[in-house]
Amino acid sequence: MALCAAAALSFGGCRKISEEPVSDSSGSVVISPEITEGEFVSPVYEMLSDEEKQLYDKIREAVESFEESVSFDYPVPRNTVNKIYRLVYAQERDLFWLSNVFYSPEKEISVYKLSYLFTKDAASIMRAELDLAASEIINGISDSADVFDKLVYFHDSIVTGCEFSQASANSNSAYGVLVDGEGQCEGYAAAMAFLCSEAGIPNYMVTGSDADGATHAWNKVILDGEWYNVDCTWDDPILKRDQKDFVRHDYMLVTDAEIEGITHFTNELYSGVPACTATAGNYFTRKGLVYGTAAEAMEAMREQVKTAGLAGKRETEFRLSDGNEYFAALARLIDNGEMKDIIEDINGEYGTKISSAYRHNNDTLHIVHLSLRYEQDKS
Repeated sequence: MALCAAAALSFGGCRKISEEPVSDSSGSVVISPEITEGEFVSPVYEMLSDEEKQLYDKIREAVESFEESVSFDYPVPRNTVNKIYRLVYAQERDLFWLSNVFYSPEKEISVYKLSYLFTKDAASIMRAELDLAASEIINGISDSADVFDKLVYFHDSIVTGCEFSQASANSNSAYGVLVDGEGQCEGYAAAMAFLCSEAGIPNYMVTGSDADGATHAWNKVILDGEWYNVDCTWDDPILKRDQKDFVRHDYMLVTDAEIEGITHFTNELYSGVPACTATAGNYFTRKGLVYGTAAEAMEAMREQVKTAGLAGKRETEFRLSDGNEYFAALARLIDNGEMKDIIEDINGEYGTKISSAYRHNNDTLHIVHLSLRYEQDKS
């Protein structure tokens, strides 16, 4: 009976990707972009009924004050309290001390006992540490940065500053990612939500699962008045080699159509939220890294590898707008051995010391990411 009455809200399943060496030279609702901090109301909250909003507010306020329990004006069905509790837990991620387990054996609830992960004093210290870590990131933003630049900066800071870990005590929170430097998908999404909120960028966290049914979490953000998906976790894969500065942008500002029901499956709690349909803000589109043909992509890649090699940098990436052209580019890159030829040509002409490249291709989104290795790198 007790087991049936407990609902865990953790998001432990996060996808890993594989990598392969490819060459070796030696062998809706539309919200205005004028929205400012303090004016934004989450569409997750807005989709609730008036009664549900009251329950949401009561739970949130009780958690903020570290109350031992929350009282409702009348008995509320257990399923309704469960739903609202889950939404408060997912959306109010600055309240990281709230337990991720909902438990009540009653069919109707008048008073719900709250459970916390930390004491009030410990949480106060942790919140100060979280605020400091967030401010250090935010203070690193250029004065000329627009919202797109800020979103990419937050994404890259999270990916490069955090190691994926399901064992860390704080892996499900923004604190774990931004302070401890360890986290899993829920923590990555919480960190992105926290940074965006601190910077006044409208956002909310989404929970659901991946194609294998493992629980997952990611973000939705507003850019130029349109909603987009961002998944920092899947842009931070676990590599076989040590490369701390690795970051990719496959899931940076993508539409629902590109991921929903394919790689990401949104929880039913979010039914009715604004759809992500815009494409103009996509990372590859904004960066001019989308190509129509394999020939164009290969020529652009050659230029990227040359530029990266001369600067001692490692990462290059591009996207094909057509699936057939994408696979044609992969065939040229891998089967025809053109990557090896490109590396040898650039080394010979410019004196760069590139030894090999690893590919991280995304067949769903038609993206190729190449990580360069240099002769001085450890094997």
